[in-house]
Amino acid sequence: MTDKPIGIKFTKHATAKMRQRSIAVEDIRDIVSKPEIVEKDRFDDSLSHFMGPKKDRYLRVIARRQSENELLVVSAFYDRRVARRKRHDKD
Repeated sequence: MTDKPIGIKFTKHATAKMRQRSIAVEDIRDIVSKPEIVEKDRFDDSLSHFMGPKKDRYLRVIARRQSENELLVVSAFYDRRVARRKRHDKD
């Protein structure tokens, strides 16, 4: 990621899930700007998973890069698996 602000667009699915799961746009922006973990999607290599801690949980944002400074968010959710993995790594 560069130092320029990231433009973020949302699919209808992402918007609906964010509303359903009470995920704020600012939380999405925080995670994609400074993720703790970034992984490629297992099935679609055009998608990346940006993850980081938010509100005592791990937020996973799935997005596709549209250009150097623009992302299209396709989904977002609080991922219990990441939190468990992080706790396990500490042991």
